[in-house]
Amino acid sequence: MSSYLAYGGSGPDQIDPFDAADRNVWRKAEYLGRYLFATDFLRPLRPGLVADISSGRGYGSAELADVAEKVIGVDGCPALVEAARQYFQTDKLHFLCKNLDEEDLCPEIHIGSAAAVVSFETIEHLLDPFRAVSQFSKILQPGGFFICSVPNVLSESGDSSGLPRNKSHKQWFNFGSLSRLVQQNDMKVIYRLGQSWSKALFRREQQLVNAKRLTGRLGDEPAMHSPKMIRWLSYVAAYPTVEDVDGSYSIIIVARKDDEK
Repeated sequence: MSSYLAYGGSGPDQIDPFDAADRNVWRKAEYLGRYLFATDFLRPLRPGLVADISSGRGYGSAELADVAEKVIGVDGCPALVEAARQYFQTDKLHFLCKNLDEEDLCPEIHIGSAAAVVSFETIEHLLDPFRAVSQFSKILQPGGFFICSVPNVLSESGDSSGLPRNKSHKQWFNFGSLSRLVQQNDMKVIYRLGQSWSKALFRREQQLVNAKRLTGRLGDEPAMHSPKMIRWLSYVAAYPTVEDVDGSYSIIIVARKDDEK
């Protein structure tokens, strides 16, 4: 399952980590933590254009806009794109509505124009992930970076017919299949990361609540849902690292596009 369902969610995978009505702090921390890592990784590179694929409500695109000259957020849901435009669009941050199973990113994003493509929890939802990743590679500059996450098949579950229990998922990935998909599109994985700490803390909290050692969860405390605390938790407990990557719900990679021959 995706980290959304793994942490007790239902419905669309897109959330807003700064939405206080969502009481699951571990889930929110994981979603924001990926974007904090991508932003920190790209910061010293001073990227020109960054494409944020599956930008959802736009909070991650806004993080990336702090370090890039321009960010284009892309999502297939018109309502989410409109919400992102309303709350986050600026001169340097724009949003597009694109169905990645059917539409190309060009010409709105020019071939070879992006210093980085960021795409979290996206390609498992697509019928043809190869088509999408080939689009990502096409818009990347030689030497540009692809930062991606997918749910780990080890954390997924199937229904009685063997299909993904999360019906929005059309593909299952392990590190090998994700790596091959990247390599087939002229990119090479240079880092594999995970978010094992947040998973372990969530499970430990659940065990203690079930055993009645705890009378409530961290997310029950209103103070934990302030933007400051969510950001703190995202950095401390859910920031992607290279430690114990198999203990993470999601596989997170940094790949680099081949230089021109």
